[in-house]
Amino acid sequence: SSGINAEYGGTIVERKREIVVTNGTKVDRELCERIVQCVAFYLLRNVSDEQTGEWSAGESASFAELVSHIKDRVEFSEELKQQDGGIQTILKNCHQVFQIRQGIVSIRDWRMGAGRKRRAVANRKYDRTALAKTKLCWFHEHHPQGCNMDECMYAHGDAELVNLMM
Repeated sequence: SSGINAEYGGTIVERKREIVVTNGTKVDRELCERIVQCVAFYLLRNVSDEQTGEWSAGESASFAELVSHIKDRVEFSEELKQQDGGIQTILKNCHQVFQIRQGIVSIRDWRMGAGRKRRAVANRKYDRTALAKTKLCWFHEHHPQGCNMDECMYAHGDAELVNLMM
């Protein structure tokens, strides 16, 4: 290894045997859920299940505003502080619930993208339609007005859940 190092001017650094994942995917699931719920309830605080008419995605807020709100309500662990991006990464990992543009977070309205074509994914290892109704719909469970999709890929209640035999 020293011969190779000398050959390249001593710029090669041996990689650690264990690569530590710091993209938010290894954070405690309960902590992630508490953060997601806290942000969602904050953005939906003025939406009521008694409202009639158009489905509401609630309000939008900056990351700074949300972090301030979360810090007052959710106890953080050192685990989260060691993640790249922290709260921002957790919210981005919940892209099915949140839409993030230029540092502004809002609840995703899936109807807005209904007319767009999805980009083809050549190396997809699974068929999306085979996964239909295998998870509960976040909007049906948590949004005051429920899910806004006519044909939702997610189950609206335990009765619709499909069990995948692996």
